[in-house]
Amino acid sequence: MVTCCLPSIAALKVDQQTSVKVEYDPIERLYFVRDGLGPMNAMCERGGMFEDRIYARTKEVFWYFGLPFDAPAP
Repeated sequence: MVTCCLPSIAALKVDQQTSVKVEYDPIERLYFVRDGLGPMNAMCERGGMFEDRIYARTKEVFWYFGLPFDAPAP
């Protein structure tokens, strides 16, 4: 899970419940995505991936993290 890469997270376990709630700073999540996009796109380009597929992959990353994505398609 990506949250393990964030600088700080908080986990809360409530007695009598089977799940744990994890909270993190949304700004830290945004910085994590921002800092990873350049290297991801460079790796895709070096691998010969077409521009439209890089765009689609970037859009999926934003969707996964619940971030808005309004960049125009190539």
